Amino acid sequence: MEAATLKRSSQKTATLRLVGLRSPSCADTVDRALAAVPGVSQVTVSLADEKATITFDTAQVSVQRLQVAVQDAGYEALKPAHGEDGNCCGGCGG
Repeated sequence: MEAATLKRSSQKTATLRLVGLRSPSCADTVDRALAAVPGVSQVTVSLADEKATITFDTAQVSVQRLQVAVQDAGYEALKPAHGEDGNCCGGCGG
């Protein structure tokens, strides 16, 4: 039971703003790149909103690593401004 609690507590959802998406195939490319990162459990990419929402295990992967995966796929990933997605941006510690 304790291990399950620890596993749940290390799950986080982050939203990245995406730059350079022009078509559904661009969104698919970013989706596949993020899903291939170890520790990522769920990815949703919105072409219309130019955002990716990723659920991941913080013990295995960081937001910075997710940004690198997007960059490696040929696009740019920016963290949203504080509170834009309802979550802390991480910069203020809040």
